[in-house]
Amino acid sequence: MMKRLYKIASLLLGFCMLLACFSSCFLFPTTTANADELSYISMRINPEIELVVDKEGKVVAVNAINEDGETVLVELDLIGMTAEEAGEAFTAAATELGFIDVDTEDATVYVLAEGKNEEFVKNLEEKITEKIHGFFDRKGIFGKVSPEVLAEYEALAAEWEVSLKDAKIISRILELYPEMTVEEILELPFAERIKLIKEDSKKNGMPIQIRDEFREKVEALKEEYAKLFELGKELKDLTFKLNNKELTEEEVALLQAEYDVKKAEFDTLRAAYEAAVKALKEESREKIEEVKNEIVEEAHKRREEHAGKLQERDERSPQEQEDRKEQIKQWRDNHR
Repeated sequence: MMKRLYKIASLLLGFCMLLACFSSCFLFPTTTANADELSYISMRINPEIELVVDKEGKVVAVNAINEDGETVLVELDLIGMTAEEAGEAFTAAATELGFIDVDTEDATVYVLAEGKNEEFVKNLEEKITEKIHGFFDRKGIFGKVSPEVLAEYEALAAEWEVSLKDAKIISRILELYPEMTVEEILELPFAERIKLIKEDSKKNGMPIQIRDEFREKVEALKEEYAKLFELGKELKDLTFKLNNKELTEEEVALLQAEYDVKKAEFDTLRAAYEAAVKALKEESREKIEEVKNEIVEEAHKRREEHAGKLQERDERSPQEQEDRKEQIKQWRDNHR
């Protein structure tokens, strides 16, 4: 009996190591002990970006979520800033590039923050709001910060049995790591999900224009290697079946033989799948610099087109500025 229990324990350990290899060595970036201290922030005007901040509220990673976000970030370094400084810098850059019209009467920056520490996250949101409102006041722009609208994630949140914020974050991870499955992401704790987003800019750093094409190719690969993911689930089921203490020696031997055959097939397919995804990533990297140059040109063009309006605002008299601030305050109070 002891020999059988040792064998089952070894098998369980082996399967856990197998999953760890499939995940951390390829699909998942490596993690560190301080992952629990990371928080997630997204900011959207039309340009949309996301930040990962540490326990001090300092930005440690930045990603663009859409193409306009790429344009705003192309010459904007937010790493090392506080979350509120990054929020102001993002809003200012978006305004310089014309994504916010200084003459508008309803500019809105949508902000979402999520983390393990609710009080810390709430404090981040308040600081970001105050800083962005300060920018709008100085420039005389009728603008405000509002909570992100998450209605589009309601169906996914219900399907995955998670919160709306978690549904957005999981959806982002699927965009960043199309080689992963929803099931794999759902098994990860919150901290590990945020670490994936943090690591993306260092491991991949693909502009949206390239990422979309890459994602389509990986989705095709996942269909081609559907057997790999089926085998992963079957191996997991077999491992837990073998943990049944009521099985006879003969039943264990049969299950073990089935496990060994499927494990060998899984390993072969895994190696081929990893090589295929790696090749796609290398292929995409060849286009990165070309696309980034195009984004830089677009940013320069937009900045030149909209520079005049901001300059006019900065040249207003002190009294005009104060009067405008009061009007904006009253407008903001009426649009909470």
